[in-house]
Amino acid sequence: MKKIYIIISLFICLFIGCKEDNLHIPYGYNDGTAPGKVEILSYIPQAGGAEINFKSPDDEDLMYIVAKYTLASGKEMESRVSAYSNKLKVEGFGDTEEKTITFYAVDRMENVGESVTCKIVPLTPSYIEAYNTLEMNETFGGIAITMKNPSASDLTVEVITPDSLNQWSTAQTQYTAAKQISVTIRGYEHKERVFGVIVKDRWDNRTDTAFTTVVPWEEYELDKSKFQEVRLDNDIAMNAWGHWMGKMWNGSHNYGDEWDMAHSPDFASFPVWFTFDLGVTTELSRYMYWQRLGDNYLYQHGNMKEWEIWGRADKPDQSGSWDGWTLLTKCESYKPSGLPAGQFSTEDKEYATAGEEFMFPTDIPPVRYIRFKALNTFAGARFIHIMEVSFFGKPVENK
Repeated sequence: MKKIYIIISLFICLFIGCKEDNLHIPYGYNDGTAPGKVEILSYIPQAGGAEINFKSPDDEDLMYIVAKYTLASGKEMESRVSAYSNKLKVEGFGDTEEKTITFYAVDRMENVGESVTCKIVPLTPSYIEAYNTLEMNETFGGIAITMKNPSASDLTVEVITPDSLNQWSTAQTQYTAAKQISVTIRGYEHKERVFGVIVKDRWDNRTDTAFTTVVPWEEYELDKSKFQEVRLDNDIAMNAWGHWMGKMWNGSHNYGDEWDMAHSPDFASFPVWFTFDLGVTTELSRYMYWQRLGDNYLYQHGNMKEWEIWGRADKPDQSGSWDGWTLLTKCESYKPSGLPAGQFSTEDKEYATAGEEFMFPTDIPPVRYIRFKALNTFAGARFIHIMEVSFFGKPVENK
């Protein structure tokens, strides 16, 4: 009983004698003296902001430098750098009007020095730069939108069009940091339609809406149930590892379903090719291509980097001779990030999952038979695999 009493007594003493530490209060001696002023030296204007050069006050306990400013939306912004830095970046401005930036120094005990202000004039923000290069043109089934984004800034492109109730509705929103922005909206009838485009940045600065009226070109997705493999004498088989060519048009192209594909055996060198029948002679407008979609295969392994599409209307010779074949288009798989093989960004993954679109020139002849000619792969592999293809156009016969 005596031992228990001693333990309880010690606990009470510790409880009374100790107080909770506030980890948010600076630890150490506070001299109560605020640091000196920040001296602004110069600035380099940037798109929607600036890099400001300054000289810190000569205080031994200086901790960091703070810059505060307000965006046009009313949002208060703060940028800070350590005492060892002599430059600081401010960003998020939506125009090129003169801006006021407030600087002050803070020491280790959170004493705040006297503030100073400087004026800057930002360069044209990236979202406006992109908007100024905006092009909108009719295309098969909809509208094609392109812009340049040389600084690879994070932008949002919103496309609107009237819905069935004639109310403005968002047709598509695309988030991108690509230097060459391309947005295509499809699925509309061959009749006059109005589209609007708005460009925004990550601070929610936004442009006015640019409107255009187009008449989408007529096209149809070809019926994949009519597609058939055509095995010519010098073609490479697409049936390795238990796969077969028909998997290229079975409608499966979900990320992670990387085993649902057509796969060639190993070969000695490029180029290699294979052939199939669309089942109907068609004036082709475009096609969609899905590479093998999986973390271990995206933009690597046997995914093609460059290839050609050839076509013809009449049945090809069984020998595989190239006589009578027409080059329809040359293709290169696009990787938005530009990262080396084995690395990819979220945008790379989203872009590949959506499928890559390739347009055919408008002056190509109607064709029925298609020949893929693979020229190389991303990682140099000497085998190829394809997950899915879809072809679009206007059939000129029905069989």
